[in-house]
Amino acid sequence: MKRKYYLIDTENVGDRWYKLIEKLGKKDRVISFYTEHHSKRMEECLFQQVHNHKILWLECAAGNNALDYQLIGVLSYLVVKHPKSSFCIYSNDKDYKNTVDFWKSRGIDISQKEFNTGKKKKAKKKKKKTEQAKDIAVKDKETDTEKEAGIVSMQERFCHGKLTDQQYTEEIAKSVPVSGLVAWYHIYTSLFGQDKGRNLYMAFKKDAQMHERLSKYYMENKYLRGVNLVAVILNYNGLDVKRAVEAYNIIKLHDPKNFSEIKNDFDKQFGTKPPQMYYSRLKPFIKIINTI
Repeated sequence: MKRKYYLIDTENVGDRWYKLIEKLGKKDRVISFYTEHHSKRMEECLFQQVHNHKILWLECAAGNNALDYQLIGVLSYLVVKHPKSSFCIYSNDKDYKNTVDFWKSRGIDISQKEFNTGKKKKAKKKKKKTEQAKDIAVKDKETDTEKEAGIVSMQERFCHGKLTDQQYTEEIAKSVPVSGLVAWYHIYTSLFGQDKGRNLYMAFKKDAQMHERLSKYYMENKYLRGVNLVAVILNYNGLDVKRAVEAYNIIKLHDPKNFSEIKNDFDKQFGTKPPQMYYSRLKPFIKIINTI
């Protein structure tokens, strides 16, 4: 059976190609082309698959069509080196059509895999988001007394300054389910830095007993989960934990992708001069804070 090369344009298809990994044959090879603007999920996938000999990760220079040219260059090399192999480009970019036609006319087994991005799919995703928003709104209807008690308890836990790594892990577990490994990886590496964060994440990921223990910390109240995670981030960065409620309320008012509006509200509420660094410290976590 001949080898098949999959060339992934991650700038175009993002993370939608990951299911391919499970379907690879013994001889198949994947070449993932990415830039410095890659997603956090891709970084997690790279970290998990770094020793998979079937996948080659190629970082490309960023720029207008830069990745496309680099992909075509590697494709040309492979076609010349292995003309009897099969090739497939994963991308919705129509500009690859001429390249595919060029090699097909010369007897090369080559194709392009595209992903559905039509109006129906977008409408379905929009409907799903609306339903999720309604569900969240229903779950958010907790009593003011319960929220106030939870916030007072939270402030007491953080009133003595920075926590130990174990205590931070326990606090994160109150806001994020232990099954949410992608969120845990992002929080660890964004909070503690890449090296220390990865080490803490790997220890957390492998420890089944830790998972069982931490699962008991998870809070049912969504509002308190969000405020608590904000408090963790503020405490670690030496900022005023008592302002966690203000920060969380601003974040929840906006679409998590609309950073400019979120920043404007933070500037109005917290000021723009040092040491008022609330927005910059919370920015890497905004999407997670909005969804936990």
